[in-house]
Amino acid sequence: MKKYIYLLLAGAFTLGTTTSCDDYLEVDQYEILPSDYMFKTEANVITGLNGIYDTFYTDQETGLGDDQVWGFKPHVFAANHPTMDCQASGWDAEWQRHAWKPDKESLESAWRMSYRAIDRANRFLEGLATADPSIFADSKSQAIYEAEARAIRAYNYLYLTKLYGRVPMLVPGETYSSTPSKPRPETLDENYATIEQDFVYARDVLDWEPLNGQYGRVTKGFCKAYLAELYMKKKDYNSAKAELKSIIEEGPYKLEPCYGNLHNEDTHWTKESIFEIMYHKQDYMGWGANSSSDAMIWFGFMCAAPEWGGWGSMCLSWELVKSFEPGDKRRQYSIVAKGDTNPFTGQTVGVTPSFDGLFQGSENMPTVYSLKYWRCKPGDNNQVYNPISLTLKRLAGVMLDYAECCFETGDAATGWEMIRQIRNRAWGNLEPGATVAYFPKDWLNTETVEVPDAQTYYAQYKAKKGYTSDLWKVAVIMERRYELNAEFSLYHDLCRMGMCDEWFKCEYPKTAANSSPDECLKTGDSFRYFEHQAYQELFPIPTNEILSNSAIGPEDQNPGY
Repeated sequence: MKKYIYLLLAGAFTLGTTTSCDDYLEVDQYEILPSDYMFKTEANVITGLNGIYDTFYTDQETGLGDDQVWGFKPHVFAANHPTMDCQASGWDAEWQRHAWKPDKESLESAWRMSYRAIDRANRFLEGLATADPSIFADSKSQAIYEAEARAIRAYNYLYLTKLYGRVPMLVPGETYSSTPSKPRPETLDENYATIEQDFVYARDVLDWEPLNGQYGRVTKGFCKAYLAELYMKKKDYNSAKAELKSIIEEGPYKLEPCYGNLHNEDTHWTKESIFEIMYHKQDYMGWGANSSSDAMIWFGFMCAAPEWGGWGSMCLSWELVKSFEPGDKRRQYSIVAKGDTNPFTGQTVGVTPSFDGLFQGSENMPTVYSLKYWRCKPGDNNQVYNPISLTLKRLAGVMLDYAECCFETGDAATGWEMIRQIRNRAWGNLEPGATVAYFPKDWLNTETVEVPDAQTYYAQYKAKKGYTSDLWKVAVIMERRYELNAEFSLYHDLCRMGMCDEWFKCEYPKTAANSSPDECLKTGDSFRYFEHQAYQELFPIPTNEILSNSAIGPEDQNPGY
């Protein structure tokens, strides 16, 4: 399917056909499709739209390393590693050391892959506007296809603004081929206006359920959740609150009873999922499987313990492990640390000489790993790729966003209620009567337990750690830390909430105990290499964009780089 979509898109986006100068030599070149071919039939339109959805997946054909793990890299690097809750070794270690530079491959991949989606959406939208309405079986279809394309374009622009701030805005009629040079806008408001227009249009056209029951398509819930994220970036909490309230009260979403079931292999679209990118179990999951599909990703190799064949792209910190409250089951469902046994693979962490300390390897990576993504033995039975969804939006995250907006608009009671519901699930109180597909059945609660009051607990935690922000801010950011660990949002949330400086001082303080890597080996504390710099709350415009876009020069680089 992927190959067919790619070829149709490539052909349809080629302008015109080629003929000879002499009439008697005129021969159509049938391998090149006419530019309007995609819009001659509804079936072709749908195929072209699928080509835009294809941009959510990795790009195995480019040979460009981080394009092949797009969706995980750079998402986890930009959103999680800078917090130090997630850590990495080798070429990726600079992320948690705040030492990234404009030529960092992951940053270029984020730019390139996002604009690839925007480019395809613009080409599609330009052609769709010229399509004969009579080709559509339903009078609403053309608007629905436009809405889906615009929502995907808006999603990518929003992602780019989270990473880079102001970014060039290509609109229908403009592609990287036709508009290779375009400046950054003067203000973020210009970016935000286009993003808002796209999401609002799509929100008002699309339904809660995906078109034709095809999960993986964007929906009204997708548009509302990301529109709310945009409003929160703009500090328009009332507008964000309205969108989020609608998702919670009107949408079809429910919390998954067991937290551990959220990232199961080849189990997709629980009632909690608002948007995810599905990676399925296929007949062959070994090396070379990517030659026929982009729907492949190396979760096991990137996230497993190096002791058991992992590559070290993601460890979790001891600070994160030690910060969980007793009784919070998110710890056992999402993390394996030294001495723990992975319930999926049966492999125990830290039992092998040279991997049996609090840290492993020459770069002192914590012996702590994510159970959300390490759910198979890397390479076992020739399984290189793993069928785990990349969950980008789920109801629990929306509830925490709603809590933030409630606090910001003076509705503290509802904010604390959202946190109570999240914690109630975290302590296993939705589990009685539920089932688990992969975790041991005896991990499930058979009866409800008492959950500590959030306000009381976080008042004590705030005082102990030395936070100066409002109590609710500490509670919201810590609940995001536990609920959404390694799920591509925490650093963006800290930046938006103005809490980065506090976070590092309180969660990763520079003390005598962690004054050097050698001291850290004794204490289990992470060695912090950097002082937080406010300019690093945005990432640098990639070097290759500055070199190739004549409308963006070195003087247009984000400050500090």
